[in-house]
Amino acid sequence: MTSGDIERGISSIGRCKHYVFFLLAALVTSLGHASSEQAMERFTASLDHTPPSAQLALLDLQQLNEALIRPASLYPAFGSISLPVLSDIYRFRRQCNGTLEGVPVATREFEQALCDKTSLPETWFASHPMHPLGGSYAWHYLAHHPESSAALQRYLHVRERPDAFAGIGRLSDDNLDAIVHGQRWLLQRSVLWWEHDQVWRRYEPDIWQPLARRADLQLLPEGQRCDMALGNICANSVSGLDKWWRWALAAVVAILFFVLGNTWWQRRRRRLRQQFILQMLTHELRTPITNLGNIVEAFRHDFDALPDSAQSGFGHLADGVQRMRQLADASRHYLNADGEHAALEPPTMVVLSEWLDAIAERHPGMQFCLEQDRQIALPLYWVDLCLDNLLNNAYCYGAAPVHLSAGWNKGRLRLTVTDAGVLPEYRLSGMRRSDLSGPGMGLGLAIVRRVMKRLKGKIRLSGPPTTFTLEFPCE
Repeated sequence: MTSGDIERGISSIGRCKHYVFFLLAALVTSLGHASSEQAMERFTASLDHTPPSAQLALLDLQQLNEALIRPASLYPAFGSISLPVLSDIYRFRRQCNGTLEGVPVATREFEQALCDKTSLPETWFASHPMHPLGGSYAWHYLAHHPESSAALQRYLHVRERPDAFAGIGRLSDDNLDAIVHGQRWLLQRSVLWWEHDQVWRRYEPDIWQPLARRADLQLLPEGQRCDMALGNICANSVSGLDKWWRWALAAVVAILFFVLGNTWWQRRRRRLRQQFILQMLTHELRTPITNLGNIVEAFRHDFDALPDSAQSGFGHLADGVQRMRQLADASRHYLNADGEHAALEPPTMVVLSEWLDAIAERHPGMQFCLEQDRQIALPLYWVDLCLDNLLNNAYCYGAAPVHLSAGWNKGRLRLTVTDAGVLPEYRLSGMRRSDLSGPGMGLGLAIVRRVMKRLKGKIRLSGPPTTFTLEFPCE
């Protein structure tokens, strides 16, 4: 098991964890919503029979011009009147001279009346609620005519008379906008507002909070946990059942994390154990391989004295010992590599034609074609391993002739193995094998695919005729 296997296993475990957590959260959320609805019914029933601190008929608010409730009306009308025109109005207010060109007719009439100290009838304010500089016309007028305060109270913005309308003028901008948009529940500084039976009711915290606790309900501003939304506030159940489900969710999540963490740890231990065994085998094989190498050198020295039958087998023995030495060196470098993206082995400089000649000697009858000879640096053992796997598959499962071609293009080496055989399907995914037993070429191709991935290369299959192509970067 390589580090890539571990990473993919951890990734799949992570996805499974997210799915399970999502399902559990959805289940608990639905249960929490149902319990919150029941708690809300109990709370509203208790609240309906409790006298409020203050109340206001909804009809009184509906009779107001909407602009007298919106908090944006208290600010200059930058959206509808340009800044130079607003500056002219302000300048004229202070100096009673200048131009009012471009100023709305009603504003020009109002400012001129203030400068001339002329009274305006009450009906005029009913038709003109808000001044372009912000605030109501009535508020600007009363600054010069305080004697008209009683008559013009109804034309003031709710913020300009905070004690009226049960104190609605003290609400925040968000809550005033919520009233305009028809919301029925408001919460500000622990003071609860509820519109019920066409009446806005205000409840102080010492009134409504004990009722909420008895109903197993918690009301909070939005932005936190929210079982049931009530406009800008959230109603959450705090019943024993609800707490039990949340503790159950926490326990399940903790168990899930423990199981997943334990699975990851066991896989890591297994990988480290396998890596240790491989390191031990690689280390222990070095001495026998060295002894075999010395024996081969001794046979080489006395080659002429060997009988003919021994001389014919000497080449196979020498080649086998050389491959065992390469395997030990490559395994040692692979096991000592740091991470999935480290080099498989130090590159070896080879002449392409000489290397292909050596491969052809191991596979009698194979023909190869070389587009251009050059000296290249290869992770020799691993590329040899891949090429031998493909050639062995061609000889065992394909049909003669077997052909090997090599080409070079923009820093990438391309090796193509072709045979005259025909496969049932030409898809690499169809040749994957989940076990290591049985006939076929799935295991060899799995090795080739893994090595190509580590070499930042790729393997392609096409046909007929059956053609495997390896392409990877090398210097």
